[in-house]
Amino acid sequence: MWFWNVVTDAVSLVLMTWRSIRDKIWAPGLTIPEPCYVLDLVLKVVYCNNRLRILDFLFEHFFSYGLFRYEDKVYVTDVKYCQAVIHKSDKGGEKYLSNSPLGGSFLGSSNKSPETRRSIAAIFRKSNMEEKGLLMIKDIEKMIKMISKSTKINVNEITLKLALDIVGHVLIDLDLEALDGKRDEILGCMMTILHKAYALGEITYDSKEFVRANETFDKLTNNILEDALSSDEARPSVNLPQLLQRTCGFDEAKDNLKLFLMAGSETTAATIPVVLHVLASRPDIQMKLQTEADEFVEILRKAPGSIPPKLDSAMKEVLRVYPIAPFISRRTDSDLHLGAVHVPTGTDLRIFIWGIHRSSFMWKDSKDFKPDRFLNLQSSTNNQSYFWIPFGAGSRICIGQHMAWVELRLVLTFLLHHFTFFTIPETPELQFCVDWEHAVVHPDKDIILGVRTRLP
Repeated sequence: MWFWNVVTDAVSLVLMTWRSIRDKIWAPGLTIPEPCYVLDLVLKVVYCNNRLRILDFLFEHFFSYGLFRYEDKVYVTDVKYCQAVIHKSDKGGEKYLSNSPLGGSFLGSSNKSPETRRSIAAIFRKSNMEEKGLLMIKDIEKMIKMISKSTKINVNEITLKLALDIVGHVLIDLDLEALDGKRDEILGCMMTILHKAYALGEITYDSKEFVRANETFDKLTNNILEDALSSDEARPSVNLPQLLQRTCGFDEAKDNLKLFLMAGSETTAATIPVVLHVLASRPDIQMKLQTEADEFVEILRKAPGSIPPKLDSAMKEVLRVYPIAPFISRRTDSDLHLGAVHVPTGTDLRIFIWGIHRSSFMWKDSKDFKPDRFLNLQSSTNNQSYFWIPFGAGSRICIGQHMAWVELRLVLTFLLHHFTFFTIPETPELQFCVDWEHAVVHPDKDIILGVRTRLP
């Protein structure tokens, strides 16, 4: 690998020199740079055609230009350009979700998005999610009892079940009993669609397996929605399915419920395994966070919105080094000028969060996991600014971000209070695959960790 690193550095230097001379003579700052055929070929060989790693390299390579083109997308590197794109170009996922079960949700339609988001926004308010923390804790404690019987666990599998149960209790007012093994069919459909088809590319969208999983997922979501709407009088407050049906009718409510079942479960179940893998690999850091968890676990039982500062900083740092959403999609609906560069109507733009969070131009020791980084940033006297957007930004910022933060904080505090996690021979290296259609990064293999119950 060192040989290929030398080759790419040499090619990069030559091309940067040539590009600098070319731009000064012909078109200074007026063109969108892109890698030439030679550099593209070298990168594909070096990185085994891994697009995420190629874009990571190109982000640094073209950083000074503010943007670059790769394949048929324009990736934005400059912070001011990113902010302009976020606020001036609002079209997003509808172009990319034509084969997805989420194509009929408000995520897949810019026309439906504002009205639907407004109708359900109150449910996702920070204060409401913190109040729902007590429901989350009950599910977390149920998972802890299951883990306590094991010496090793598949973190992806058990946290996916937990996340689905939390979605059921917090958003739908149903006990889905996924931890009891009663939702394995819908979870299997989700993994077939999101992992085998979109992230790993093992099956195609027109394959029998994908079509069958899609149809089954639609049927099971239909059943969940009917159950959630069937006994309104027994519920003390209006829930998400009721609001969705009132806003857009049963069929669209079902399409939107698919979004919350998938996104509400999958992103949490992709983040927690990464956090625990990092901590299992760094027992010194895990021990410090366990000490804090011991102090906060009873505080969180009484006030789920409380924030353990060291854990909070560590979670932010994990989402910096390994952001679960690698980019934000936008499509220009009119001509846009980014600096001196003219971006024509209909251009597919991506704010490349993965590159921004990991850029050596923006962060000191950018690829290193430093759990106290955000504690230090908050206490810094030089007011260092940073661009950290793990949940997106603008009008399409993740509507479930407050739910995700409360859930992650509670799950990790309780897990670290009860258990010590460590790597074992079955533990894979931390590598990633990307669902480019839904903009989600996953570990490419399930995270298997050893687990040991801590003494009181």
